Amino acid sequence: MSDRGRRKRRPAARGRARINAPAKPRLALIGFRGVGKSAIARRLAEFWNIPLLSLDEEIERNAGMKIEQIVKQQGWPAFRDLEYAALQNAAANEHLLLDCGGGIVEEADGSRSERKIALLRERFFCIYIAVSEEKMRYRLSSLARNASRPDLSGADSPEKLLEVFRRREPLYLELAHTVVDVSDTNIGESALRITQMFK
Repeated sequence: MSDRGRRKRRPAARGRARINAPAKPRLALIGFRGVGKSAIARRLAEFWNIPLLSLDEEIERNAGMKIEQIVKQQGWPAFRDLEYAALQNAAANEHLLLDCGGGIVEEADGSRSERKIALLRERFFCIYIAVSEEKMRYRLSSLARNASRPDLSGADSPEKLLEVFRRREPLYLELAHTVVDVSDTNIGESALRITQMFK
């Protein structure tokens, strides 16, 4: 397992080796939008037969509206409060794989979220799904506008989003118990790379 804050490339698994579920009962995938967290989380949940919870989807279910609507009607501070409340509820589960939104490390003003970072580090084993800045730039430039993702900084241009990524990455690295660089893999290989860490 890589040291916190250090990216280490791991070879993709070959064949269909037996996959053991991790011993720690609560895991969280963290990272920026567009890196494949949700798809990787679904694959891991299948591999490990572990309950999966998307924090953003849970917030939408509880609020009865999409995140974009929450932000438009109530503002970013209200959304971050809802996010923290949903995280608290998720932390009460004994066995869970949590798919976190990209802004889990921040508050509404873009500052470090002490409350969410502390709760995640205490209650979850956090895996940072990382990509190089070059790969991030490419993914952001090709990422279609998603109506469920409200603008982060007034405009979802690749350059604006890249600025947000640069601001958040040190927090992801600080929060992560381990880092998995998926710059050179597809979704299936990324999931297998993660499972290899728990054998």
